[in-house]
Amino acid sequence: MFRALFSRSEVRLFFTISVLFFICIHSIDAFLAPMLISEGMQPEVVGMIMGASGLATLFVRFPIGILSDVVKSRKIFIQVSLLLPLVTWPIAWYEPTAITLYLAKAADGFTAATWVLYNILFIRYFDRKDAPAAVALLALAGPLGVFLGNCIGGTLIHFFDKSIGYFVSSVAALLALILTFRIKEFHDAAQAPSLKACITSAKRQLGDPSVWIIGLLATIVILVPFATRDTLTPIYAQQLGAKAGILTLLSNLHLIFYALAIAMCSSVFYKRWGLAKTAVIGILLQLVSTIGVPFTSNIYLIYLLQSVGGFSFGMAFAVFMSLSVVNTVEDEQSTRMGLFQTIYSCGMFAGPVLMGLMLQHINLSSGYLFIGVLCLIAAALTPLAVRSVNQRQIKHSETNREAKDLLAAQEYINKA
Repeated sequence: MFRALFSRSEVRLFFTISVLFFICIHSIDAFLAPMLISEGMQPEVVGMIMGASGLATLFVRFPIGILSDVVKSRKIFIQVSLLLPLVTWPIAWYEPTAITLYLAKAADGFTAATWVLYNILFIRYFDRKDAPAAVALLALAGPLGVFLGNCIGGTLIHFFDKSIGYFVSSVAALLALILTFRIKEFHDAAQAPSLKACITSAKRQLGDPSVWIIGLLATIVILVPFATRDTLTPIYAQQLGAKAGILTLLSNLHLIFYALAIAMCSSVFYKRWGLAKTAVIGILLQLVSTIGVPFTSNIYLIYLLQSVGGFSFGMAFAVFMSLSVVNTVEDEQSTRMGLFQTIYSCGMFAGPVLMGLMLQHINLSSGYLFIGVLCLIAAALTPLAVRSVNQRQIKHSETNREAKDLLAAQEYINKA
């Protein structure tokens, strides 16, 4: 599969676009909150701005998942979404108010909501049997893109004016948009479902309690990095005297260890501990890495806790991603994944907003402790979530799709 990345021009092209996509939506995240706080903006307003992307994703992702199954061209959704940060971030640079910054972050969220379309388009370049490996290959664009975005943004902010970081997102969006015109899109109208069929499938997914249980737990898990890595920890590190270079390193440490945990889940953790225990251990490590930060002023210990936070997030989130499509028929996987991603987008919005409010009205430590309590609740409820998926498996076994669903689920777990 990696050979295809380097030997096939269309695969290299799409992978490059995907890397630019992640640079576009995440390049400013590590620096924006402390930058705005230092300029005198109220913490609760900063929290609203940082949560705007999650709120936009919350409202857009599920409808896009449905419409993409009906509309022949998914590329047009991607191109329109890339236009938004291309326009909004220069406006935020020219007139940096709470409203313009909120709109710019919301544009990032709208763009982020199209990630499911990237996966659907990318797997068309490979045989059907290679689809799981293709998704895994494309997933590498995420850590690579965020890493490059942090490095580029941190370098520009350190050596030039801090507001120049706003343009990293726009430039990445422009380059990605130009390259999308070279994408070859494959249409298969004979297999495209009708809008009515997609809506019926969506209603069926909305009525499945197991999706909601898994999604709500994933909401807590993803709330942790958005509340700490992107909001509280950069602000706390800046209070300790950290500059742009240290903020870049903090974000990248979280990212590197997150990617490492994802890679180890299928090859080590799933086989040794199983899904439930992997998730519980990951969530408990999230708790440790979170509540430890406000009790130390040693930046090196904060580096360590940030690394543990990234690793634990990768462990826990990978499990819920796997559980979201386990025992799901192939023609409903896109809709179910869209619903699952919509639910956990609440954490991307609620995390920064809650931390901004607590920072404004209580103190910084209270935010970390509140997240620790949520982690304890999530760890206790995780076995119930796994049990709900098993019950869904039993229900499926009573239908004619038993063999197909169980085989698909097992293959997904093995390759996730």
